[in-house]
Amino acid sequence: MKGTPSSGLWVLLLLVAVGAVVFRLARRGTVSDDAIVRDADRTVVAEYVRLVGEGKYAEAWERCLTKSYRDEVPREKFVAAHEKRRAETGALAGAKLLRPRVSRNLFTRTRTLHLLYELSYSGKSVPEYAVLNDADGAFRIEGTYHEAAGETLDFLLW
Repeated sequence: MKGTPSSGLWVLLLLVAVGAVVFRLARRGTVSDDAIVRDADRTVVAEYVRLVGEGKYAEAWERCLTKSYRDEVPREKFVAAHEKRRAETGALAGAKLLRPRVSRNLFTRTRTLHLLYELSYSGKSVPEYAVLNDADGAFRIEGTYHEAAGETLDFLLW
């Protein structure tokens, strides 16, 4: 069966329409991404930085980390690691958001934020990443990282 020129036009129009719908839905999600990032930065990350800076590590573990992180790293180990890090780097004085990236898992509907921060310690600043997700119903930190070779992220407590 040979297609007529008009059937090819209909297929083309259908493909363009589907593409436009997909593009519009994808774009709609990015508009709200800015608000999501700002909110996570202003709430959970700011609270984590404040608590860690004040030496309240157990409270940071309880309030700011995902359940999966807390299941993997016991509170006592988290506190001991932070005390060691503070002895090496000094107190965490602040964090300035430099670059966000948002992704979504289509199957679980979990949103993940990869946030690059400039961390301030006494007399120096270093770029480090925080990865957050909303798998627990609200954004929490699933890990903090340092960029390694090949643009991979290695776990680093901050």
